[in-house]
Amino acid sequence: MSKILISGCGITWSRQERPSWARVLKICGVDIDDQAGPAISNQTILNNMIESVLENDYEQAICQLTSDRKLDIELTNDARREAMAGDGIRNFTHSDIWPSSESTDHECKRMFYDYIYSPKLEQSDIIYKWMLLDRLCAERGIKLHTVLGYGIPWKNKHSIKIRTDHDYNIWDDYVNGPYYQHHDHSLGKKNTVPNKFFQIYLAKKFNTQFLKLDIEHKLEKFDA
Repeated sequence: MSKILISGCGITWSRQERPSWARVLKICGVDIDDQAGPAISNQTILNNMIESVLENDYEQAICQLTSDRKLDIELTNDARREAMAGDGIRNFTHSDIWPSSESTDHECKRMFYDYIYSPKLEQSDIIYKWMLLDRLCAERGIKLHTVLGYGIPWKNKHSIKIRTDHDYNIWDDYVNGPYYQHHDHSLGKKNTVPNKFFQIYLAKKFNTQFLKLDIEHKLEKFDA
C-alpha cells in the first residue's frame, strides 16, 4: 500500500488520546507519515509538508488547512515558556514550539493581535506556500489533496488557486451534522477535536472522494 503524507491541526493529528480520521486509516493498515500537530498554524502545517516532500517519497498527500489567526511560537527563552505555562487553553508544547493558537490570556498575545498581526500577509503566506507545495508534489508525482479544517475568510483573490472545495470545511460539517450531539464538552474550548463517530465518517469520506484505497471492508468494521 502506498505511503501517504498528512499534515493538519488537532482534527487530523493521530498521536493523541482522542481518535482522528488519520488514526482510523492507520488502524486499517494505511502507511501514514503524520506531520500534523495539536492547534498548529497553517504556517507550520505547510512548512512540515514542504520539508517532508523534499526529503521523502510518497504517492499521495493530504493537506488539512486550519483556521487563520493562529500563532506558533518557538520557546527560545524563559519568558516565552512562562507565557506558555500561564495560558488557560494552549499551555502545551509540540515539537519545541508553543502552538498558542488565538488565545489572548497573556499580554504578549494581546499586543501581537493589537499591533503586529497582519491578516493580508498571513493569507499571502498560506496561498504561496501551498502553491510551492503543489509544485513540489507535481514534480515528484505525488497526488496532493487539500481540505479546509475551518472556514477561512479569504480576501486574497489568489486563494482560488488552492485546489479544494472552498464551500466545505470539516468543522462546519461536524457541528451542523448528526455526530455533534455526541461531542465532549467537558473541557470547554480546550476540546475542538470531533468525536470518534465523525472521525470514522471522515475517514470513509476521504477514502471515497480521493484516496481510493482498497480498505472499504476494513472501514466497514468500525460500524459493527
